[in-house]
Amino acid sequence: MQTKTILAGAAALLASATSVVALGSATVVNNCGFPVYYASVSQDSSASMSALQGSYSEGYSEEGVGISIKLSPNDSISGPISQFEFTWANGKVAYDLSNINGYPFSAGGMEIVPSMQNDPNNPTCVVVDCPAGESVCSAAYNSPDDTRTMVCSEDSNLVLTMCPGGSSKRSVEVREVHSHQRVHARHLPKRA
Repeated sequence: MQTKTILAGAAALLASATSVVALGSATVVNNCGFPVYYASVSQDSSASMSALQGSYSEGYSEEGVGISIKLSPNDSISGPISQFEFTWANGKVAYDLSNINGYPFSAGGMEIVPSMQNDPNNPTCVVVDCPAGESVCSAAYNSPDDTRTMVCSEDSNLVLTMCPGGSSKRSVEVREVHSHQRVHARHLPKRA
């Protein structure tokens, strides 16, 4: 009798539980023939670079909080960096590449591939491609006024591959530049 009561209680508890949302993730893969360093920062944190050991992944975890994964061939954010930026809010994830602080991966290129392309509900859920050998990537932010944000469903995974065709060449000279510490959610409302 007691077992039936426990099972009935457990069944009622499971039936009343809210469903778990399967959220996607953002991943960076280093396919370059040289070390790549990264720092994942939100609006409330500062950057500390770490060596990218093959790949780095993080799930969408804080709704309405912009995340910037800063990427460099050096272990510092004081020189040229590219940024993989994303914000999860309202059932969507907005994403972009930013080369406002330089483009240190121009020789090998970069490419973001979403797992849920060709979704009629999210027509801008598309590949962001910065081809190898181009000194300026037209698919990325190159100045703060550019509009290059894409949007996918929140369950789409985003995979940024550094040097998608493979490369052992470093792209640009290392020089000091003013670093814009921007993390944004350009087209998504703030969380309540």
